[in-house]
Amino acid sequence: MFLLPDKDINKYIDTTKSIKEYLTTIKVLENKGNNADEIYKDLFNLSKTKYASKSELNCFINACDSATSTIKDINIFKEIIQLYFKHREFNTESTPAEWIQAIIDKGSSRGSGSLGEDKLVDLAIQQDFIFTDNWDDFLNIDKAIAKFSKNNFDLNNVKTKLGIDLNFNSQGKMLDIIFKNRDNFMFIEAKHLKEGGGSQDKQIKELIDIIAKTPNKNNVYYGAFLDGVYSNILLDITEENISNPNTMNKLGNNKVTSQKIDIIKTLSQNSTSFWFNTAGITEFLKDF
Repeated sequence: MFLLPDKDINKYIDTTKSIKEYLTTIKVLENKGNNADEIYKDLFNLSKTKYASKSELNCFINACDSATSTIKDINIFKEIIQLYFKHREFNTESTPAEWIQAIIDKGSSRGSGSLGEDKLVDLAIQQDFIFTDNWDDFLNIDKAIAKFSKNNFDLNNVKTKLGIDLNFNSQGKMLDIIFKNRDNFMFIEAKHLKEGGGSQDKQIKELIDIIAKTPNKNNVYYGAFLDGVYSNILLDITEENISNPNTMNKLGNNKVTSQKIDIIKTLSQNSTSFWFNTAGITEFLKDF
């Protein structure tokens, strides 16, 4: 969960106020028949900065089927500003922190992927694993954990230093976490989902594909870590279903049931693969 206000909330507010001032200046100049090109340029540049991303203007740019990163022509930007004046100017002077934080909250789940990795690292440290970001330590420490990263803990180095081929070269696929206990290695993909459907179903399929892989060595394991509310839905973690193991047979033919069946079938065919929620990975680390 993301309960604390964003640490940069005041920077977002100040930038949004500046955008409002630029918009007001442009309108005043143009109403008097004056040229506002320099103000447009300043606003154009400001709109592309990080702290402008939660302003009304940048949200409206998205409503115009555009994004600040894709607008290269200042004249296109001017057209969008005129559309904003026509359709979105409500003559409100205030910039409430609450609605800027609300926009940040709306997009907070996009940052949950790295949080899943951090959560795995924290859980491992609690079980006496040592986090490392370099190969020398990783190879010499008995119980180690590392994050995949380009040009460091990547597929080529895993193959070269550990002699383990993860079979993802054709896709350029990297996983998220490597657990090591002496000569045993667990490779994990971590995802965070609060609901199913659409792109979320694709992410579940990616996790199932991971645990369907057959390792090229007996000391290699694959794991899928699913965090978030949807993990509980997918695993039926409720009092009713814990007490009634036959519940799954009553769910009918729907997407959730199909996903459960695919997970169970895949795990039954791969004794070196695991599907984890938080409780599961915690127990696994105790036993690994």
